[in-house]
Order: sequence, then structure tokens, then C-alpha cells
Amino acid sequence: MESATVANVSVVSSEIEIMTDAVAGSESYNNNNNIEETVASSSNNQEKNFDLLDSVYSAAADGDIDKFQQHTGVLYQILTPYGNTILHIHITARISQNMDFVKEILKMCPELLWKTNKKGETLLHMAARHGQADVAKYLLQECKNTPYQNHHHDQELGINSTSTKLMLQMINEAKDTALHEAVRYNHLDVVQLLTKEDPSLPYDVNKSDETPLYLAAERGYAEILKEILSTCVSPADHGPYSRTALHATVICNNTRTTTLLLNDKRILKSEQDQQGWTPLHLAAHLGYIVILKMLLIKDRSAAYKADNEGKTALHVAAGLGRVGIMRELISRCPGCCELVDKRGWNVLHFASTSKKRKAVGLILRNPMLGNLVNEKDKNGNTPFLHAASLRFIINHSKVDMKVFNNENQNAEDKIDLLSIFPWNSRLDIILWLFGASSRIIRNGRLFISKDDHKEGKENRGDSVSSNEDGVGKNHLVVATLIATVTFAAGFTVPGGFVVNEGPDLGAAILTKNRAFQAFVIFNTLSMFLSSLAVFNHLSIWPATHKTKIYQRMSFRDLLIRYALLAMIGAFLAGTCAVLHNDKIIAINACIVPVAVYLFVKKITKSSFHQSM
Repeated sequence: MESATVANVSVVSSEIEIMTDAVAGSESYNNNNNIEETVASSSNNQEKNFDLLDSVYSAAADGDIDKFQQHTGVLYQILTPYGNTILHIHITARISQNMDFVKEILKMCPELLWKTNKKGETLLHMAARHGQADVAKYLLQECKNTPYQNHHHDQELGINSTSTKLMLQMINEAKDTALHEAVRYNHLDVVQLLTKEDPSLPYDVNKSDETPLYLAAERGYAEILKEILSTCVSPADHGPYSRTALHATVICNNTRTTTLLLNDKRILKSEQDQQGWTPLHLAAHLGYIVILKMLLIKDRSAAYKADNEGKTALHVAAGLGRVGIMRELISRCPGCCELVDKRGWNVLHFASTSKKRKAVGLILRNPMLGNLVNEKDKNGNTPFLHAASLRFIINHSKVDMKVFNNENQNAEDKIDLLSIFPWNSRLDIILWLFGASSRIIRNGRLFISKDDHKEGKENRGDSVSSNEDGVGKNHLVVATLIATVTFAAGFTVPGGFVVNEGPDLGAAILTKNRAFQAFVIFNTLSMFLSSLAVFNHLSIWPATHKTKIYQRMSFRDLLIRYALLAMIGAFLAGTCAVLHNDKIIAINACIVPVAVYLFVKKITKSSFHQSM
């Protein structure tokens, strides 16, 4: 075994000699100021000896100190393609707790302590990343014995720092310090070592705008967060998008880390990010009510802070219909209910546009918020002018349906009357259906359609007419078919006619049958409505004003819908009439189609809402 070991040592020794031929005899090697130039001149030779480097790599990873003792003069030049030294390799691959390899190599070549790889990573970066607290501690001790080569130059420039402090502040190409690495990989013992080494040291952000404290908060590392807060004199908590560590803990919904930050007096509780959002805005947006309560207990002023668009946390919650969040904010900070955004929207404007019944109801049931009901925004719109189609709120006692906005429109103008009151027989609906003038006197104020006097919108009328060309023809065909079918059904009644001589000759046999009577009524109604739809279609073309065209088109479509419903009713009644001897079949023949229709309608409606 001893002979085999000696043989291996001799092989690796010869390999190291070959790798260092390029720098052999170079006087600059012993000169610290020219070390980097020497390494650069030997790089071409290194690329030609990758096979030889593999053996050296394995020896460094295994911590085989014997293979390097005879070549202390060239240890600084032994680099991997990424610029890693033998100590970078060893620390990365280290498994045992033996520190002998690190200590011996640094004794042989102290300059390796400050050597970085191509990513700018020091040995301390590697030790912190891999959680090797013993190595990190030894490296910091060695900093006092091996000053950084440019340290005296730094002092001349006014940078008065110890070598240990310089090591802690050294950053890689991602601008990460060793503490960044230790926090990122959740190595508490390394974090404790680094922070206690110099508690007053400020740690700046990396390229991703993350401080060590922000990283700990974002990843939910409570113990590391606690260590940094308790040890560091002035821990920076900045993060990306101008967020703070408190923003990060709220996003993660971590109550423990949030508590640690809220209990620290140095941490600002209502700092605003790039969008102007405080941590309270985020809690309201995400619906984290426990976190929100914690934030309000520590700093209620955050409820009154607006973002870049003027929205408070209450506005955010109301816009999403988060009732629990709204209730908490209103109960703790009732004054924030009167705040408006840059558009002049109050909390009820946001709740109305969310179309969440409970969110609107929460405000309407609160007597303190009654003044918000008819408050106008900058366009003169009240909350219900934004959501006039919400049928569950328009009849509220405090809602003023007559209030007008800057365009002389009120809630009644914006309500879709046919969808909200399909069976209402109000006079204004009837007037609209039968082509009333576009000038409608409503609530005592003259309302004139903008289209009546703006020539710039004449193309809109053309679009109505052009749309009628395509759709109208199809509707005319449908109306004509319904009229034809119902006309024929009126003279080919179910059950037939009486053919025997007598007073009832030619009369329908099922005249006294209730189902037959319903058939006659529905069939006649369908015939009348479809014929009226055809007549209305023909009257569209003489109309020149686009408002009248649209009204007549809408009326025609309404007639066709009801004609179809009447025709279906006639069919079902006729089926029952001819099956009067078997009531079970007759009932099933009526119920099954209706049930299928309602089921399909429900499925279609739910699918539509999901797609929206």
C-alpha cells in the first residue's frame, strides 16, 4: 500500500510540474503585484492539460495534502477553467470535519485566502454557501494574519477597514456577500458567525436588490431573521421593487417572521413600495386577515396611506369583494372609509364595481357610511351609476336614482330595463319598445341623446344598419317559419274534426279538453307575435334615425323570442291533448324537455361565468 501511495504522489507531482512549466522561471510569481498577470499567461497551457488537471482536482476534493506539499510555489496558479483554486474545490466537496487540508494549504500559500474565481467568489463565499462554519471561522482568523494585498492602497484612499471587514464585504459578480450566501442556503451557524464578527457592518443589496434580511424574510427563515435583527446594529431590509422585508413576510403569509419584524422598532411598518403599496395593501389584496390584524395593531396609520393611484388598503379589499378584510379595516379605522382615489372613487364605488353582494351590503348596512351612497366621483358618477345593473342594491332607501352625472345621465338611464324588469309594465319601457322619441323627459329633466346632434358619430348608425343586413335576414326567416308553422297548426288541430252530420260538424273533437284549449291559445299567440315581428321588420327600413332603428330591432327580437316560447307551449299542450288517456306519458312528455332545457341553461351559464 505504501508503494502505491508513493507512486500516486509521484504521478501527481509530475503532472503539477507539467502544469506549471508555463510559469516556471517567471520572476513575477514572487511579486504579489504581478500574480494575476502570471496566471493569465499560463491559461493557454492549462487548457491543454485538462486531463492532468483532473487528477489534481480529485486530490484537492479528497483533501490529499501529500500530493501538494512538494509544490508550494505553484499552488496559486493551479486553477480550474472557472478559476477555482484547490481550496475552492476542497471546500465545495468537503465531507469530513477535518480542517488539516485547509490549514496546511493556507500555510503553504497564504495568498489563496483572497483568491477569487471567475464569478468573484472568495473562499468565505464557498464556506458560507455550503454551511461550513468551522472553515468560515478559520478563514476570518487568517484574515488578520494575511492582509489583503490592496489593503494599504485602500487606506490611502480613506477606506479604513480591517482585513476581516474587507473579507466580509467582498462581493461576487451577483454582488452577494458571504452573508447573502449563508442566508440563502439557510445556514444559521454561519449567519451567527458572520454577524457577530462585525455587528456594525452594513450589508447592501445584491444585483437582485436583496439584502440578507430581505432574503431571510422572503424565504421564511425565522431563526436567521431573528439572529440578524438581534445582532446587527442597523440591518438593511430593502428588496426588489422598493419593497421591504415586511412586504416579503406578508406575501408569504408568515405570521412568525411578521411578528419578529413588527416587534423591532428599527423596521418601518408602513413603508411604500414602487407602486405605493404598504404591507397592509398586500395583506388586503391577498386576503390575509390575520396578518392584516397584526399590521393594524402596530400601525393604524397604514390604513390611511394611498398608493400611486390614490387607493388605500380598504379600496383594494372592496374592489376584490373581500368582506372580512373590509370589516376589519372599517371597524378599526372608520375614518379611512371617506378617502377617495385619484378618480374620486370611494369604498362604495369599488365595492359596487366588484359586483359582490356581501361587500356592498356591508357598507349599506353601516349607518356611519350612509353619506357614501350618493357621493360622486370626478365624472359625477355615484357608486350605483357604476353598477346600475345590480338589482339587489338599486332599491336601497338611501340611493338617489335621480342624481345625474356630468353627462346628464342617471342610474335609470344606465339600467338594462329588459334584464332587470323583464315583466315590468312601466310606461317608459312601453314607450321605448314602441319607438318613443329619443328625447325623453325623465325625472323632470330634458335628456337629449348625444347622437342626435353629433355628426362625428354618424358612422355608428351605419354600423347599426349594416349589422341589421346580416342578422335581420336570419331573424326574418325565423319569424316567417314560426308564422307558417303556427298557421298550419291552426287548421290541422290535434285530434281531428267532427265528420258526422250534426251541429258539431267540422268542429274540433277535443274542443272541451283543457290541454287542447291551451294549445289553441298558445298557437294563436305565437302566430300573432311572429306576424307582428315580420311587420316590425318591414317597418325598420323606412326609419332613418339609428336610435329608432335600434329600438325596432330590439322590439322585433323580443317578439320572436316570445313567439318561440308560445310555439313551444303550443306543442307541449297539443301533446298533452292527444295523450289525455295516459296522463303519465303526457306529464313526462312535458316535464322532461323542460327539465333538460333548465339543466342545459344552468350548465351553459356556469361555463360562461368561469370563462369570464
